[in-house]
Amino acid sequence: MVNENSVIRGNTVLKPNYNPYEDDQLQREEERERKLKQNKQRNRRVKSKVKVMRNIIFTFITGLTLVGRYCIIYDMQRELNSVRSSISVINKENENLKVELVKYNNLQMIEETAINKLKMIKPDKSGAIYTNLSKEVIQSREQKKEIEAQQNIWNRLRKILF
Repeated sequence: MVNENSVIRGNTVLKPNYNPYEDDQLQREEERERKLKQNKQRNRRVKSKVKVMRNIIFTFITGLTLVGRYCIIYDMQRELNSVRSSISVINKENENLKVELVKYNNLQMIEETAINKLKMIKPDKSGAIYTNLSKEVIQSREQKKEIEAQQNIWNRLRKILF
């Protein structure tokens, strides 16, 4: 006897309602359900691992950014301190130069230095020589060129006439 849902082989008296395919189908469905549950569990584990990795990476990047900013701030602070110290050193040197300038600005000090170190003597009025500064002693190049041109013309005329 062949039925669409079940096949019975052998004596029907001993096992009239035996259906071997139902057990296989139930086992297959149970295995499918078990595999689906396992896949869901795996997916949950993978998702949780991805979340943990994402959080770790985010924390690492945030930490690197903060450390980088603090390094930049530290370098700028160190440079600022060095500039301030160099400014203070330069200000001290400037003050020392001002003191020396006041010291050497004194006429009496200049006179003593000239007499003692440079062996200069004070001029007297009888040895003074006066010059006329309004007279032009040094000729400019243009004036020299004009004079040479005039001399060249006179020289040519002399050569032609004599």
